[in-house]
Amino acid sequence: MIGHEGGNDLPVPDVRIEGDSMIANCAATLHAEQIQAPTRRRSMIMTPDRIVYSGLLGAPSRRMFGAHTVYVAHESPFEIAIDGEPRQRAWLAVVGANQVHEITSSDRLVRDILIEPEFATLADLAPFDQRGVCARTDEYLQLQQAYEAWLAGRDFTDAPVTELDRFFFGREFAPCALDARIQRVVVRIRTSPNAQFSAADCARLTGLSFSRFVHLFKQEIGMTFRAFCAWKRARAVLPSMTGPCNLTELALEAGYPDSTHFSHSIRRIFGLRPRDILAGSRRLSLHCADADRAVWVPGLGTASPRHRSLSAGA
Repeated sequence: MIGHEGGNDLPVPDVRIEGDSMIANCAATLHAEQIQAPTRRRSMIMTPDRIVYSGLLGAPSRRMFGAHTVYVAHESPFEIAIDGEPRQRAWLAVVGANQVHEITSSDRLVRDILIEPEFATLADLAPFDQRGVCARTDEYLQLQQAYEAWLAGRDFTDAPVTELDRFFFGREFAPCALDARIQRVVVRIRTSPNAQFSAADCARLTGLSFSRFVHLFKQEIGMTFRAFCAWKRARAVLPSMTGPCNLTELALEAGYPDSTHFSHSIRRIFGLRPRDILAGSRRLSLHCADADRAVWVPGLGTASPRHRSLSAGA
């Protein structure tokens, strides 16, 4: 996901113009293209069901996303360690929801696709887990070509999740058949990720005892109720962290008790401090529907465009 960078993204070329308007125009056009190209390479699609990212990796510490994650190498293989296992070199890897992992890349770039655990199982993604495979496989090449096509201008702002999956994976993933009582709770959390839900309240909503509810929730979703709520809340603030914002105000609006809790939660999940995510998003092109953005954190993104590209000076 979003990483932090050091220094400027691109040096401004020293172009000297001495009375030749054609040269001046060509130089201006070249510089604009140079600026636009790396900006376009840093992009993120956000829907309630998927996150597709291409951009900086930075130097994250251990991270623990609440979604199944498919990592796709950029121009060189990355190294990844999951749940304390030895590091493995790979062009393509899958990490299950709520699994602690560390990833490094020599080019400090990464591409990843996050799939919410209520919408796919690890078994669905097994063909894309190719840790330890040195060759660029057909699955890797398919995803790499899809990324290149997307970054060349394909717009997925209003695309259904089935279209996204077909484009990147060449297939559709059927939503998990959850217990109806757990599904009801999941919908509530997805709809209002900044609300303060307790397991006791949700147990009463489902008509289950507290112990039965927390057991059934983990069985159905693959993670604890608390971890699921923490992930949805942290995920919901990402769109607002791709532009100028007051992190303290954002933390309170997103349902965190204070900025300290916010910082700790974000770092535990994404492996980066909020301010590092903010800095690393300066040239990130964000693609998300306004309706979705308003649902995630009401009041914070209502004036934001569906597709925006943020420059360092914004």
